[in-house]
Amino acid sequence: MTATPLISVRNLVKEFPVRRGLFTKRQVKVAVDGVSFDIQQGTTFALVGESGSGKTTVGLMVLDLLPPTRGEVLYAGEPIHARKGRERLALRRQMQVVFQDPYASLNARMTVAEALTEGMMIHRIGASARERRERAAELLRQVNLPPEALDRYPHEFSGGQRQRIAIARALSVEPGFIVLDEPTSALDVSVQSQVLNLLRQLQQDLGLTYLFITHNLDVVGYMADEVAVMERGRIVERGTVDEIFDNPQQEYTRRLLAAVPSVEAALR
Repeated sequence: MTATPLISVRNLVKEFPVRRGLFTKRQVKVAVDGVSFDIQQGTTFALVGESGSGKTTVGLMVLDLLPPTRGEVLYAGEPIHARKGRERLALRRQMQVVFQDPYASLNARMTVAEALTEGMMIHRIGASARERRERAAELLRQVNLPPEALDRYPHEFSGGQRQRIAIARALSVEPGFIVLDEPTSALDVSVQSQVLNLLRQLQQDLGLTYLFITHNLDVVGYMADEVAVMERGRIVERGTVDEIFDNPQQEYTRRLLAAVPSVEAALR
């Protein structure tokens, strides 16, 4: 008997209204068109495509940050969009996100300690401020930053260090699932490799499940178990990493494979 996937996406559709003149008929842009996939617990599922393919829109719907026009997302077999109150808050704790830009994703006015303990307070993790600070220091160690960083501000760190802080913030509420939306594309290649190695190690240590959103199939080859390739809101090809890399069926996929310089040397 197959285990229930941690994440199940069923026929997701997202339409956005298109502004027209006063007397013209209302039109919509279909950003996501009938997308379905499953993510098994402890694995990495990569959603790949060029800018505008709909992959980030899918990620936002999976996180319940954007309502679907049609379709549904299940977490551990239960629909997410119907959850209210405490159930919704509990789901928020289980599902976290790391965004592309570490410069924009951290509040410049908050110290690292405040950023890492904010979610703990919302979800009532830790019996006291001291306990939460100790946990924040341990989170920094997990992402290979010194505990002394707690009292510093984001502008005092490099891009790679900020992304480590963003990862620590996502881990602060002990999630089971993280959406990684282009988490290394704003970093140079050598720093990319460090962050990707960290994400793999954290997955191994903590049993995390990832939805990895990217345009870079070469990075996917290092991180993912399964891949879905998106074009114009639809999944046009999917399979294991080996299947996609060794025998791509679509010209679009072959173009993506050829488009990005390899990071393999830096990842070694």
